[in-house]
Amino acid sequence: MATRRRRQGGSAARRAAVANAAVVHHPEIRRGIPIIEVTNQEGVELIHDFAMRVAEEIGCDFQDQESLDYWRQTGAEIDGERVRIGREELLELIGKIPSSYLHHARNPERTVRIGDGHAVVSPSYGAPFVRDMEGVRRYATLEDLNNLQKLNHMASTVHIAGGTIVEPVDIPVPHRHMHMAYSGLKYSDKPIIGNVTARERAEDTVDMMKIVFGEEFATNNTVTTSLINANSPLVWDETMLDALKVYAMNNQAVMCSPFSMAAASTPASNVGTVGVVLAEALMAMAMTQIIRPGAPMLFGVPAMTVALNSGAPVHGSPDSAMVQFLSSSMARHYKLPHRSILNVATSKSGDMQAAYDSMWGLFPSMLSDANWMTMAGGMLEGALTVGYGKTMIDFEQLDAFYHFLQGPDFSDIEEVFDTAKRVGPGGHFLGETHTLNSNLFIFDSQHNNSYEQWDVEGRLDSEAVGVRKAKQWLNKYEAPPIDEALDEALLDYIARRTREIPV
Repeated sequence: MATRRRRQGGSAARRAAVANAAVVHHPEIRRGIPIIEVTNQEGVELIHDFAMRVAEEIGCDFQDQESLDYWRQTGAEIDGERVRIGREELLELIGKIPSSYLHHARNPERTVRIGDGHAVVSPSYGAPFVRDMEGVRRYATLEDLNNLQKLNHMASTVHIAGGTIVEPVDIPVPHRHMHMAYSGLKYSDKPIIGNVTARERAEDTVDMMKIVFGEEFATNNTVTTSLINANSPLVWDETMLDALKVYAMNNQAVMCSPFSMAAASTPASNVGTVGVVLAEALMAMAMTQIIRPGAPMLFGVPAMTVALNSGAPVHGSPDSAMVQFLSSSMARHYKLPHRSILNVATSKSGDMQAAYDSMWGLFPSMLSDANWMTMAGGMLEGALTVGYGKTMIDFEQLDAFYHFLQGPDFSDIEEVFDTAKRVGPGGHFLGETHTLNSNLFIFDSQHNNSYEQWDVEGRLDSEAVGVRKAKQWLNKYEAPPIDEALDEALLDYIARRTREIPV
């Protein structure tokens, strides 16, 4: 029997080894286990027919004259801002959307495929507040954005850099979008998310990407993916449509995600919610194919319910999980890439409720066929706050699911049998070579030592352990290389546009 290795230093030494370990970047997720379905083909057809009837009989409001002009190029019925379209023409337009696309990163090694069985994880999005490393809830700053960008860059199972990881409220709103894009390009070399809060901000994002990739490449390849929300039920406003048009014209991907809150902005029904948001998303996605056939688009739902005792949106419930599973089924039906949400909690701190809330987003995303999974880590207060501590604990759950999704490993079954034969009845496997070389998953921050050791180390809860890990990661962060001329060109662009754009 192999000699058992004696561990030195206990849990403190193990934490130090983990903290100093090299950064690992996992490739996009390829699920090695069956996709979970919550309905059959009959259910899919019923939801499909529901969505088509919404598009044909009810329609969506497009609150933008230019968008209505695009619809006039089709056989759609237009009544004021209301657009109705027959299912055959709608499906013909949707059929032009590619089932997958490459999202290029400034570091080609970080380029990812999205769709056709390939899935990626992207950071938190849009929160104006942080729960900082002292446990204080406050407005987010540019320093927070950069810090969280660094943490996401170092996370093994996060494939995308920010955009709007948090809103840096110390930067004026008219200039903020450029600093968000620069943060993603400077502090990470993963693909980035674009800005959608005004036409000119989307245009600035495209222009900055042309600086990074060159105009010809950026025009003919997808170098950013963005997120727009409908004003459910059944309204697309001018701001969102402006961003959608800019990105579609430039062959950039957009997640068309109605802002569903079951029992408020959508019906108090899993099936009804999916039917309504599906019609909303498909109509917006179809319009992009009038603008530029083949522009990559994603269908997505930030599934929420409403607490009927307070009217507040709720992240983390069996109903929201069901909506995510059903949405994934419908995306497969139309052969569209699909966006879901992961670790969003209604809880105000990184407590037990936050863990349960997050799991109701994590498991349907991971076990369905979601291709772009947003909100990687840290989301609290229904996405109003990003917590440093929760961010790090969520990252470990992502790594755990990445491990789980590889499925059972039969490659070493003969070695396992030989090991079992050598150990025999009454032995143990701890010192075996196979055990020492195994890849059994270990949660770095999990309290798996004795009560006495936990007591001696300060009785830290999960959030405190996450904060400690965030500090360790930021201390060891190394910026990915960026060409000095490229960096200077981006800063010059920001300086020029800051002078041009009034506050």
